[in-house]
Amino acid sequence: MVKRGIPLAILLAAATPVAAACAQETSRFDDASTPALEVSGIDHVGINVPDAGKAAAFFHDLIGTRVVSDWRPAPVDRQWKRRFRWRAGARLRRLTMIETEDGSKIELFEYASPHASRRQPHEDDAGATHIALKAHDPARAVAMVKAMGLPVLNEPVTLSDGSRWFYFLTPWGSQIELVFTASQ
Repeated sequence: MVKRGIPLAILLAAATPVAAACAQETSRFDDASTPALEVSGIDHVGINVPDAGKAAAFFHDLIGTRVVSDWRPAPVDRQWKRRFRWRAGARLRRLTMIETEDGSKIELFEYASPHASRRQPHEDDAGATHIALKAHDPARAVAMVKAMGLPVLNEPVTLSDGSRWFYFLTPWGSQIELVFTASQ
């Protein structure tokens, strides 16, 4: 039975806990209206790291990225810091852009900030993030990550569509997810 005024898609989505939580948010995109912004994809993700050079070398060794820019910027004024929510004493020490073979990019920010937290947020904290990378051969990937001495958070999980995924930590504690499609 469908209650009046509740779209069937929302009722069906409520069958799973995650979908139920997202049903009201995603329902506004169910119609054929034009989106507010038209984008063609994700250009890059940015992450804060304790050492941009070491992080760039880590990603190169892990997935074969290459550095496409490496910038050591000039001082940043107070207005910029307020607008972008930096601490007053912070400065951007280094900004390095790395790129994967398919053109996906990761921007590595290295800050010098005496009052910034050096601890990773808990995964359930607002603002906590991870990067999910498309990968091949789950067994080989897990073995290589373990051989690099990186903490593996879970063994690969297989979903009903056959796709698989697992998480591990970088040397500085950020979470990385490797995703394997069903055809792999």
